Amino acid sequence: MALAETEEKVEVESQPKKNKTRMIALGVGLVVLACCCGLLAWKFLLHGSEEKQAEKESASKQEGPQTLMVELEPFIVNLFDEKGMRYLKIRLGLEVTGCDEAYVQQRIAKIRDSLIILLSSKKYEDVGSIEGKMRLREEILYRLGGVLGEGKAREVYFTDFVVQ
Repeated sequence: MALAETEEKVEVESQPKKNKTRMIALGVGLVVLACCCGLLAWKFLLHGSEEKQAEKESASKQEGPQTLMVELEPFIVNLFDEKGMRYLKIRLGLEVTGCDEAYVQQRIAKIRDSLIILLSSKKYEDVGSIEGKMRLREEILYRLGGVLGEGKAREVYFTDFVVQ
């Protein structure tokens, strides 16, 4: 019987030790879990909003002046030709910066006049090749700089180009 009582005491004494170990492990686990949750909350809630704000500020600095795309009505002009039988139909898209649409619309008559004079002075040989079209694009940009202001016309796009 003494042996049975000793075994019971060992079992009774080991249960509190196992319970203490489990409680300590559970406590450490809860502390680690709480730390992880706190770290995630800080990263995504607090730190994430700071990063988004910094991204917005850098994007606004990189954008600079606002860029505007303006489509012009088609131009149909006679080319400067001895026969007088050739014409050019061209539609342009303009990329302008540093001005709003109202500013461009106020100057649309000047733009069209300047470009009609330029286009009607061209021969078929001037606009028939790729090099000729690239040169014409540069001349149009130069003319637009005179009407809109230097550096406001960034790019010219040919959206329709027919020579007949």
